[in-house]
Amino acid sequence: MFNGIMNFEQTLQSCPTILMEAAIAERVRRAHPDLLHPRLATSLLTQTLEGRDILRGFVREYIAIAKEAGLPIVLGTPTWRVDKLRCTEENIATDLNAAAVQFEMEFKQDYASVLIAGQLGCKNDCYQPEEAITTSEAYDFHAWQIERLTEADFLYAVTLPEVGEALGIAQAMAATGKPYIISFVIGKDGCILDGTTLEEAISRIDAETNRSPIGYGVNCCYPSFLQASELSGDAAKRLLSIQANASSLSHDELEGAGTVKADPVEDWSRCMHNLHRTAGIKMLGGCCGTTGEHLKALVWDSSSNTK
Repeated sequence: MFNGIMNFEQTLQSCPTILMEAAIAERVRRAHPDLLHPRLATSLLTQTLEGRDILRGFVREYIAIAKEAGLPIVLGTPTWRVDKLRCTEENIATDLNAAAVQFEMEFKQDYASVLIAGQLGCKNDCYQPEEAITTSEAYDFHAWQIERLTEADFLYAVTLPEVGEALGIAQAMAATGKPYIISFVIGKDGCILDGTTLEEAISRIDAETNRSPIGYGVNCCYPSFLQASELSGDAAKRLLSIQANASSLSHDELEGAGTVKADPVEDWSRCMHNLHRTAGIKMLGGCCGTTGEHLKALVWDSSSNTK
């Protein structure tokens, strides 16, 4: 059983299992497609009563699961696409990043063991690594948003398909002094979509940042795509999180799907538990196609932290 209020780094040190949310943007897209902004995704939902109520419904479902299990839970801000360029082009005057952090912080009143991740993605298509920007361009492009997310408990860059841009994001996050995680999208071969191995990416980013990420993750992939046993011991120790898709289909197959695709929850859960046990990945959650059912399958007995 997890008790007490701790910051992110203290939680990492003391808790063997940390629950992460099941991706809310995908659920909003399926249930309320008319409310999903074509360029800013779910971020504008924090600006309306209806939108906040929809987000609260999903978040409180996940908090209830974590609370019953006695586990801390990570909630990501709905800011995946809230960069300066999009905000300027969409004539957004409100600081959507800061507003999203404050919205998520409210849930600490529901459950003290909530951790807020200030979340952002790559500049362009997260499945097209050839569209990535250079490291120096990435630093300049993403620093504006990163600075506006620093009231979160930690910074979290997700669904990154290419290492050069990821490095620029890491360098900009390092400059804030906040703990941060860099999370890649990988294919069935276990490599980042630009063809780089996770080990190579971890080694490069650790070497080329003046303050390394607190850890690395993968997301938007099926858990079996992560071949942690093939990583060296040093690289494997740096893997911290996975938010996994419900389906074992490739990204190309999922991109063209008109309906939600999902493998049996018990298969998904078995893969996730295996990564937790054998690779020591302690932050576990869901991405495309996952729901509260998937998070319930991740929950360990609150007193023993066993399945």
